[in-house]
Amino acid sequence: MKPLFEATDPLTDKSLFVDCRHSLQDTEYGEKQFLLSHIPGSFFAHLDQNLSDPKKIKKKNFGRHPLPEKNDFLNFLKSNGVNNNSHLIAYDDSGGVYASRFWWMLQMIGHNNGSILNGGIDAWKRSGKLLDKKIGSVRKGNISFKRTRVFEWKLPEVKAWVSAKHKDEIAIVIDARATERFIGLSEPIDKKAGHIPGAINRPFTKNLGSDGKFKPALDLEKEYKKLIGDSNPANIVHMCGSGVTACHNLFSMELCELTGSNLYVGSWSEWCQHN
Repeated sequence: MKPLFEATDPLTDKSLFVDCRHSLQDTEYGEKQFLLSHIPGSFFAHLDQNLSDPKKIKKKNFGRHPLPEKNDFLNFLKSNGVNNNSHLIAYDDSGGVYASRFWWMLQMIGHNNGSILNGGIDAWKRSGKLLDKKIGSVRKGNISFKRTRVFEWKLPEVKAWVSAKHKDEIAIVIDARATERFIGLSEPIDKKAGHIPGAINRPFTKNLGSDGKFKPALDLEKEYKKLIGDSNPANIVHMCGSGVTACHNLFSMELCELTGSNLYVGSWSEWCQHN
């Protein structure tokens, strides 16, 4: 299944939309918008409650959006009628930022039948498609975990990379935050400003065209190859503030067939607490 879904692409009886809208400034925003209107048949996935572990968030030493336990995520999907053969299409209204976190988490549990709606809910509306307010009852799904390569780095691995003088042959760490945050000019969210030593900056917004959609794959390929050279994508580690916008860069590399890069979920919000 292709990772990028267009609003005009045909649906099947296996298609299931996932509303991932969110705001870091107003964590109730996404659910409020979902209740007002959503793509018909969608279910809502909350970044803090469903795509993160709320208990770990409260402990505040794992970064702002630590991953939930795999079984908790699977149970959430099952409760929304997701089956092993479901084609999940994630969307938001933020250029695919939160949808890409959901997409990556599907890879984490071995469900490769996931896509992101290109241009999000705005593209859906522009295409003339209708929205809905109904929330129907669903039959429990049967989605199950499938063994897959772990695409995740954790704090000890990042520390070891920094201690090894951040050699490119070990890894290239790409930070998806805005340049102002990366260079330490501003830090509106986390306790400290700056970046992990040796990291390079690629703001996730560079993956998007002026229409809010992902750039063509060939354009993305040129840009990422200029950034990483001949490095194996498996040596690339994506980070950001809390493991969300980093997924946008990771997804963009997948779009241009630079496959197998990694995510540092804790990202800057974890690193700056321990260093």
